[in-house]
Amino acid sequence: MNCKGYKKYTAINADIQCEVKSIDAPFDYSDDMHNHACHEIVILLDGDIRLYTEYSGREMKRGDVCFVPQYIFHTADIYNPDKYDRVIINVTDDVLKRASSPKMDLRACFEPYNDTYLHSIHLEDDELEEIKKYSIELQKNLSRSNPGSGILTDAYLKLILVKLTSKYTDDPVEHYPNIMPPLVSKTFEFIDKHLTEDITLSLLEREIHHNGTYISRSVKKISGLSLQQYIIAKRIALACRLLREGYTPSDACFMSGFNNYSNFSRTFAKQVGKSPKQMQMSSRGGK
Repeated sequence: MNCKGYKKYTAINADIQCEVKSIDAPFDYSDDMHNHACHEIVILLDGDIRLYTEYSGREMKRGDVCFVPQYIFHTADIYNPDKYDRVIINVTDDVLKRASSPKMDLRACFEPYNDTYLHSIHLEDDELEEIKKYSIELQKNLSRSNPGSGILTDAYLKLILVKLTSKYTDDPVEHYPNIMPPLVSKTFEFIDKHLTEDITLSLLEREIHHNGTYISRSVKKISGLSLQQYIIAKRIALACRLLREGYTPSDACFMSGFNNYSNFSRTFAKQVGKSPKQMQMSSRGGK
């Protein structure tokens, strides 16, 4: 996934995407917080990272698995750039719904989202190697076009999801040190609650009870974004969700906090890579 540049909404152009990568692979993570219109599973095979969402943060080591829900902003901070082996699986909510059964909801790892802690589990070595093996096969079949590849893709995805969901249901990692600085968490929470309103630095100073420059610096350190960039990115993410839910581009513009459609359209295209109208049409045509 190319998360570089100004784009903070990273389009996943498939219902399912799986990447099994080592540090030798092209470096693909972004310093900046970004989001997707799909769920993401992060499985750490080797190394140590800090994974942050807009609500919380935790340290991850080999065997740790985190579940990042759709539209939630997230970023990774790598301790050792020479050691970062991972599996990244992106899957749409519709795929999870179709793959679920009355006895097992494969969205359980993502919903309801706990804004205090990331949903996570820890895999023992044998479990991790099994998931890695299935993920390699999933990645292979996603890139193939032979007659049985679609069936195998479905089979390996379900194997992975069932095992991870069962582990999460039976043994979730519910408590760990939250490494998100309280000031940043409080700032993100305020922005989330007042996203469509006029959020100024002076307003944040009054509400957060800290110097504006210090707030900005703290947010930038975690997210890689200025306050204004973060607010705009959050509004664009909301607009994406509204368009996918069937709202018109004009409705999405004003409902997500923009006051000028021309400015909204330009900003949207710059961050998403397509116009609001194109996003609306692609959503109508299926994902």
